[in-house]
Amino acid sequence: MAVFGAVRKNRSLVFGAGGVVLAAVVAATAAYGWHEHNKPSQASAADCRLAQRIVDEAQRLPKDAKAADAWGQRTATMRRARMKDGYLGAQISNYEGWAVLHAKGEGEPPTGKELARMAKEANSHCTDAGITLTLPAFDS
Repeated sequence: MAVFGAVRKNRSLVFGAGGVVLAAVVAATAAYGWHEHNKPSQASAADCRLAQRIVDEAQRLPKDAKAADAWGQRTATMRRARMKDGYLGAQISNYEGWAVLHAKGEGEPPTGKELARMAKEANSHCTDAGITLTLPAFDS
């Protein structure tokens, strides 16, 4: 009878260890799924390059209201047509808007904190593309 008790005890240990391993695998899979579900959308390299091109062009806008408005409309149309990641597009759209207002001498430029937040958010969509966007402050 003692032999059967030892076998039963060993079987319980094996099933218990198996249950612990299974629970760990399920928890790890759930954590990975949660992370993937909540991470920012990932833009293509083409989207990220287009975003940087728009930002770079914004630095060279003429201080002319009509030219700035025309650039803003042309760029917005191009961004909507070519950029697939709407979340990245929203961040770049905000930057475009500030650039147009700045070129026209209107509105307040974004604070360093606002620009840093926007750059961090925009870059979170370009992680997989391996591209780091630079969003410089507007000259006074």
